[in-house]
Amino acid sequence: MRRTILTITAASLVALGGAATALYFYDRPAVLRVAVLQGTEDFRLMAAAAHVFSRQHEPIRLRLVPVADAAASAAALEADTADLAVVRNDASLPSGAQTLVILHRNTALLIAPGGSSVRRIADLRGKKIGVVYEAGGLDANARLLETILAQYDVAKNNVAITPLTPAEARTAIEARQIDALFTAAVPNSGPVSDIVAAIAAASSKAPAFIPISEAKAIAKRFPALEPMEIVRGAFGGDPPRPATTFDSPSVSVLLVARSSLKDAIAGEATRLFLTDRTAIAAAAPLANNIEAPSTDKGSVVPVHQGAADYIDGNEHGFLDKYSDFIYIGAMLLSLVGSGAAALASRLGIRTHERTEHLTERLLEILQAARAAATGAELDGYEREVDEVLVHTLGDQGVRGVEGHGLHMVALALDQARRAIEERRRVLANEGRVVSFVAQRNLPAAE
Repeated sequence: MRRTILTITAASLVALGGAATALYFYDRPAVLRVAVLQGTEDFRLMAAAAHVFSRQHEPIRLRLVPVADAAASAAALEADTADLAVVRNDASLPSGAQTLVILHRNTALLIAPGGSSVRRIADLRGKKIGVVYEAGGLDANARLLETILAQYDVAKNNVAITPLTPAEARTAIEARQIDALFTAAVPNSGPVSDIVAAIAAASSKAPAFIPISEAKAIAKRFPALEPMEIVRGAFGGDPPRPATTFDSPSVSVLLVARSSLKDAIAGEATRLFLTDRTAIAAAAPLANNIEAPSTDKGSVVPVHQGAADYIDGNEHGFLDKYSDFIYIGAMLLSLVGSGAAALASRLGIRTHERTEHLTERLLEILQAARAAATGAELDGYEREVDEVLVHTLGDQGVRGVEGHGLHMVALALDQARRAIEERRRVLANEGRVVSFVAQRNLPAAE
């Protein structure tokens, strides 16, 4: 019985250890690798998110994978060296990429210095345009400019393109090396505001914002380019910059995941970026522009099912996701418990049978001893009683039997010994009587 208890205890400890191990792996944070252009505002945004998630002990952690350009970001996702990637929706997207969140929307802006003769896009023919870009983003911004110019039948060989970093834009404006600036960025971001301020400082007249009036028509031809409203006074100033509200094409910078990413992890990552954006914005103000993507099936970049479930409120809770496993586990546990109980009962029955067998044999010895005719028979019975005693003390199952069964064996053992001793005394007395009678019946000596 003791061995059975130890076996059941060991099995229970193994089960508890397995459950603890499963809980550890279930609660362990999921680490997601994020491919993002190094040296950009997006890189600083992802670094801030990684810090916030780690500091707040969130179930999702980010590990940044710096890349040199947008193509490398997409390639990292396709090559499975990254789980997430920061990409523009007008770029060549990795196959199978699905959106988690929109990090921000970059609006196309064409700005000419105050007093310039450039008032509309057609006026750019034969002009020098400075294309402002962040690290690795020149090609994307140049392609966007070409798309806009093509809408107005301005061929790219009719303009001169000058690549400029945000730091070089101010110098180029002040030196009048360019006739207009083009950029695609968040209107309320620091770099764009600085560029507009630099253009305003280079002339006594307010900068001229060249409207892209056909933004909606461009969006019809290129669905990735959504029209976005630039409100009057978006860049401050007096008079306000711009002086009137107008629409302009915009591109979305997306955080995308591989379609194979588990829905639960994708949904949790989406939740964290949306709920923690205020904390992230404390280190990276660009995070204020994070928004949920549209879950419409007609989206240019499909939304990951896990993200869509969270956004639409259809995410599955713990019981929903693991109810089948819990049900099956409960059944298995019940079967294991029933098996253990049956085994314990079976072992108990066998132990009880052994004690009954020992008791019956001792009672047989007791009866046989009372009828023994010789001391040799009693010696044999005594040896057998000793063997029963040795077997009882050496058998753990019998030693661990309940008190009543062991008491019966001990009582039978004691009675068998008494019967043997009493029979020895009777035989000894009978022997003395026979000897005395024999001596009395001896003939007298002659």
